[in-house]
Amino acid sequence: MREIQQWPKSIPRRIVANRLFVHISIFPALTLILAACFFLIVAAFTNCSNMQKTKQFESDNKWFKLTYPVSWQVESEDGIYTFTEALDQSWAFQISAYRATHDTIPDFSINEELQSAIENHPTAKIITLPNRKAVYYTERKGSSLLQIWIIGGKRCKAFCSYTADAPATKNANFNASQEAVNSMEIQ
Repeated sequence: MREIQQWPKSIPRRIVANRLFVHISIFPALTLILAACFFLIVAAFTNCSNMQKTKQFESDNKWFKLTYPVSWQVESEDGIYTFTEALDQSWAFQISAYRATHDTIPDFSINEELQSAIENHPTAKIITLPNRKAVYYTERKGSSLLQIWIIGGKRCKAFCSYTADAPATKNANFNASQEAVNSMEIQ
């Protein structure tokens, strides 16, 4: 049979019990706090690396606006807006917009636009963007690939295209172009 040891008389039991209770109760709380801090730091760094800084763009005639990466530069010539990066000239994102000038022209019809696009581009299809539908198709021109979106508002329609040399057809700039199209607001 095992002998039960006597508690040393020099240390009162209630002091040891209180200190032991404090250590036992603080340890899980500290562990939870440290774990929460760790997860917050990891989440913050993950969001920072995935998040791209953006700017707002509005056309000169105020027919459309969109959000685009700050690393892009914008040039405008004859109503065509070209977005590129200074260090990477292998691609371009362009937008040209048209507006009905009087009430006799009907509002934009996505189905009519699709029928018109299919005549020249059999792969054209209607896609759903976050706040509207659009006609989308691709086209090859030499070694370049064009991705084209036709988007319409009530009285305005925009032609958006992403053009890239063969190696750059699907890259971060293409994804950013899709995000810019998704963010577009058209009159």
